[in-house]
Amino acid sequence: MYLVDVHCHIEMLENLEELIAESLANGIKKIISSSVDLTSMEQNIEISQKFSEIKCCLGLHPSNVLSMNSKEIFNAIELLKTNINYATAIGEIGIDFKHAKTDLEKQKQIKVYKEQLLIAEENSLPVVIHSRYAEKKSLEILFEFSGKVLLHWFDGSQNLFPKAAAKNYFFSVGPAVLFNQEYLQKALLIPLDNLMLETDSPVEFNGIKAKPFWVKKVAEKLAAEKNISFEELAEKTTKNAEEFFGI
Repeated sequence: MYLVDVHCHIEMLENLEELIAESLANGIKKIISSSVDLTSMEQNIEISQKFSEIKCCLGLHPSNVLSMNSKEIFNAIELLKTNINYATAIGEIGIDFKHAKTDLEKQKQIKVYKEQLLIAEENSLPVVIHSRYAEKKSLEILFEFSGKVLLHWFDGSQNLFPKAAAKNYFFSVGPAVLFNQEYLQKALLIPLDNLMLETDSPVEFNGIKAKPFWVKKVAEKLAAEKNISFEELAEKTTKNAEEFFGI
């Protein structure tokens, strides 16, 4: 039995050998690293080839899309297509209306989002979705997508959780459950069959950067709150991750 961190940004972390050893010591044997732009895609491909414990997702983050011009987006999409065989999923992609303020910015994000969903569909790859302040719109677009979906750190209204679960979408839950009671209550709405674990490393909580081994703390917290054994939660979330990413 082991754990999987299904969403982090490993290329933003240092001392990877030490980080992997620390993860293995805590029972985390697989780490899925998501990309956000062209540079991170290149870095994640290189890292995943060097370390067998790390798998990569390739994609453009919606916030990064806003700072890119048309040529930069085209070049990044071309790199994604050319290196599609390295990807365990397309991600992280989506829409983020916290940063997209104008209709023009929102439409730019949506256009690139749909383009990457199409690439995933054409290559039978799952998608890792970022949706901030745009959960409802993101799901509306996803409902036209035929592939497997992982909603990373999904924080929409409570009525959206059963709708997404009914479509057999997965949710990855991270360290926010350790610090935010409101988010914890939303996380507890997620059926075990739809649950995975993440850290979104190196995002900070209380000024401390998360690391992949924190996923063990997340598992312990959720198991206690769900009143099930740590072993049961670990076994199920790992199985979900293995089947979703094909690892």
